[in-house]
Amino acid sequence: MNVTVLRKYAVQLEEVAKLELAELSHALQQTVNRMAMLESRAKEDADRYLLQARAGSTVDQMYGHLEAMDQAIAARKHLEQVLAAEQTKMERKRAELLDAMQYRKKLDLLEARAALDLRRRCERQDQQLLDERAWRRSPLHKGERA
Repeated sequence: MNVTVLRKYAVQLEEVAKLELAELSHALQQTVNRMAMLESRAKEDADRYLLQARAGSTVDQMYGHLEAMDQAIAARKHLEQVLAAEQTKMERKRAELLDAMQYRKKLDLLEARAALDLRRRCERQDQQLLDERAWRRSPLHKGERA
């Protein structure tokens, strides 16, 4: 198979991996942002809970706050799991991108070697043609033919 075709395919694979890595990076950043927002809300809720507890609140209000805090903790655990999964995907995609880049570089080398080999063959053919023309035009060989 032609190395140029394989190289074009390898470049496409590399570009797809780069795009997917960028998408995963964006998703990871969104998850980190959601976690920061959740932590901020949880801190605000905890401060509100402490203020109401000091001011005196009913048992139902206390249970409501505790339930909200439990939900916030569960949401945080869920986001931590999502974050870990996204980080794992990113690492896999980075490895895939690295493999694609290495494959493309190998094909680049093969293509360069093939081009060099072709150029050398053309130079040899050109030199052979020049040598043959010089031999035919040489005065010694004209006399031998006559």
